[in-house]
Amino acid sequence: MSFELERGSFGYIRKRKIRLIVMMLALMLAAAVIFITGLLLNKYDKANICTVLAVLFVLPIAKFLVIYIVIFPYKGVSEELYEKTKSIVNDNAVLMTDMVITSPDKSMHLDFIVITDNQVIGVTGKKKQDVKYIEDYLKNSLKENKIEGFTVKITDDRKQFEKYLPDREFEKTDRQDECFRYIRTLVV
Repeated sequence: MSFELERGSFGYIRKRKIRLIVMMLALMLAAAVIFITGLLLNKYDKANICTVLAVLFVLPIAKFLVIYIVIFPYKGVSEELYEKTKSIVNDNAVLMTDMVITSPDKSMHLDFIVITDNQVIGVTGKKKQDVKYIEDYLKNSLKENKIEGFTVKITDDRKQFEKYLPDREFEKTDRQDECFRYIRTLVV
């Protein structure tokens, strides 16, 4: 099992959760070692620089904990579903999966996003998400970052998602790659 983390790739959510837990545990262990070393070097006096350093480890631990809490309720897609979807997506389209995107108001879980030459098509990972909000958020984010010429369609129905996928041929474009890179930055 590879632990390469690329946002929007298959298995990202699971790998990200594992990486976050490992990082938190490693930082806690490092903080404890520094604190105990400071106590031993200073005859059990807590007022030393090692105590300050150990306390500063709380900041990155808290950051990792917040990210873990945000992605904890979400699961990635199964390998069978991923392979099935990959087989029906045009070769020149960009397929993204296992995404949790946050806005100032909400966390949004998307199983798949397909980026064609002029469309961003997605399907939510959980039912009862505000599909209109996700669609508007992506449209506005693309527009604010001057990535124009894309229509955004998000659905919570997998069959509808498959109907939205284009059956026409198209070439890969630089705009498509730019859109992919930007959406990847939105993934937690």
